Amino acid sequence: MSAKSNRRRIHWDRFSSSPRAVFALLGATFFGAGLLPRAPGTWGTLLALPLWWALGTSSTGTRALAWIALAVWGVWASKAFDELNGTEDNQNIVMDEATGVGIAAATAGSDWRLLLVAFLLFRIFDILKPWPVSLFDRWSHSAPSKWGRAVGVMADDWVAGLQALALILLAQHYGWLPAN
Repeated sequence: MSAKSNRRRIHWDRFSSSPRAVFALLGATFFGAGLLPRAPGTWGTLLALPLWWALGTSSTGTRALAWIALAVWGVWASKAFDELNGTEDNQNIVMDEATGVGIAAATAGSDWRLLLVAFLLFRIFDILKPWPVSLFDRWSHSAPSKWGRAVGVMADDWVAGLQALALILLAQHYGWLPAN
């Protein structure tokens, strides 16, 4: 079976062998959200919203540090998770959605209306993959190194988050959405 033929495959026996494997599983699946049977990307995005809501009133530096920590963990966990399962861009990996929606929600603060808009716009860009999201998505399958592919797994969602944030900022500028 090729690495791409079953992108939701999990070799559970490989995850009980070490704390490293468990840490990769928790990080890649955003604490298990990616293991849900249907729409793992949507669940990963949705289950990340309480984190970004809780951090919404924190300083910009605190939110940035939290995002960087999750992004670094996500790149490492994506690489390790795919290696353990013999897959490429396994669909159970949803830390990319959790960090991507964090970008989209950068101006939401603790306003659930803005978080909902960030969620919806992010999912639209993540699912439709307009350029340049599609460019980074292809990178996740074609990068010459495992680290490059792991960055690509995460980066297409970061670009989708930036596109969603750009629309939110534009709507806030024109008064169509409240500014926090």
